[in-house]
Amino acid sequence: MTPQPHLVAEETLEFAASMFKLLGHPLRLRLVEVLDACGEMNVNDLADLTEQSQSTVSFYLNRLRTSGILEKRRDGNQTYYSVSEPRIATLLSCLRGCPLQ
Repeated sequence: MTPQPHLVAEETLEFAASMFKLLGHPLRLRLVEVLDACGEMNVNDLADLTEQSQSTVSFYLNRLRTSGILEKRRDGNQTYYSVSEPRIATLLSCLRGCPLQ
């Protein structure tokens, strides 16, 4: 009898596929990685850190927020973003552990 392979649960596959789709752009992935590593940050700091325009960063942050990966908090005229999806840390850990070759 052939041993059964250990397969990933369907729910996990669906989550991973949706995350890969959302994080399929290098800047979106970098923004999530930075927020996961550094915690809450505002748009201007993220734009400076990624060397991108504030409008580009805002556009991608909004997309990630509406998808449920990020959450935002207003403080006066500043908007701060943080990771709201706890499984993102696991996904990023897997990515960091992948060999380049």
